[in-house]
Amino acid sequence: MSRPILDRLLADWPAKVLSIAGAVALFFFYQLNKLEERPLSVPLVVVAHEDFVPASSYPRTVRLVLRGETNAIYAVLEDDLEATLDLRGYTSAGVWRVPVRVEKRGSALGIDPLEISVDPSDVALSIEARVVKEIQVVPSFRGYLEPGYELAGFSIAPSRIEVSGPASVMEGIVDVSTEPIELTGRAEDFTARVRIVSRDPLVEYLFSDLVEFSATVQQALIYRSYQDIPVSYSGLQEGLEVTTPPPLGSARVAASSSELESFVPAPGALDVDLSGVAEPGVYTLAVVPRFPEGFDVSSWLPMALTLTVQERTAEPVGDEEP
Repeated sequence: MSRPILDRLLADWPAKVLSIAGAVALFFFYQLNKLEERPLSVPLVVVAHEDFVPASSYPRTVRLVLRGETNAIYAVLEDDLEATLDLRGYTSAGVWRVPVRVEKRGSALGIDPLEISVDPSDVALSIEARVVKEIQVVPSFRGYLEPGYELAGFSIAPSRIEVSGPASVMEGIVDVSTEPIELTGRAEDFTARVRIVSRDPLVEYLFSDLVEFSATVQQALIYRSYQDIPVSYSGLQEGLEVTTPPPLGSARVAASSSELESFVPAPGALDVDLSGVAEPGVYTLAVVPRFPEGFDVSSWLPMALTLTVQERTAEPVGDEEP
C-alpha cells in the first residue's frame, strides 16, 4: 500500500475506531430491541429436606418473563420451565432467604438468545423440624336422607391416617375431615370413596388422601308409649291355676312410622311364662314383652310379678240332692 493511502487511513484513527464501535453498538442495540417478552406463571416446587420442612406460607406460583425472538419464546411449553426452592441444604430450624431457581428442559433448551427473569427471585421462609403422626378421620355430611330414614351407622377405611408437617402446625392437629358426603335422596346402605380435606397446605398426607366411607341406612324409628296393656299368663301346666289377677302394664316402643300407624298391642304383648312352674306356691316371675319383629321395646312395666299358684279346684258337675 502506498504511503499516501496509508496516511489517509490512519488519519484521525481514534474517531474512526469510535465510529466503528458505535456502529457495532447500534447494530446490537437494534437486535436487542427486536427481542420480544413473554410473561407466564409456573408452579413453585419445594424440594424439602428429609427432616426439615417449610413452616410458613410461601407463594405457590412465580412469574417468569421470557425474552428472546418471538417464534422461539412462544414455542416454549410451560411444563419445560420448572421453578424450585431447594431446601435440602438447610438442616436447622430458622428463617432463611432461599433463591428461586429456574431449570430449563425440553423445548426451552437450545434457544439463544433466551433471557429468563423470575419474580420473586428469592423467598423468606421459616423452616422447622418435620413431625409425623397418626390422626383420626371424621366424616363430613351434606344434605338429608329421604324422609323417614336415618343414618344407623357408618365406617371409614382407613379410620386413621399418617400426616407430616412442621412441628408448630402438627401440634394443633388432632383429626382431619372428609369432603362433604352427599346424603340427599338416599334410602339404603351405600359406599363412597371421598377425599380428605386439605386443612393446611403445609401438612402432607403420607400415603393417600382417599378413604372409603360405608353407611348403614334404616327407616327412622319413632318412639311411642302404650298404656293399659293386659298382662297375660302362658304355659301353666294342667291342674294348676293362678289366683293373682293379671294387672295392666305399659310399654315404650320404637318402630318406623308406617309400622306404628295402625298398631295396637295384641293380647300377649306383655307375658309371664309359667311353663317352669310345676307345683303350687308363690313365684316371682319376669314379665316378657312380645311385640312384632321390627319393634324395639325400650322399657316396660311391670318387669316382674309375684304370683300365687294353686291346684285347680274341680268344678261341680251338677246340683247335689239333699
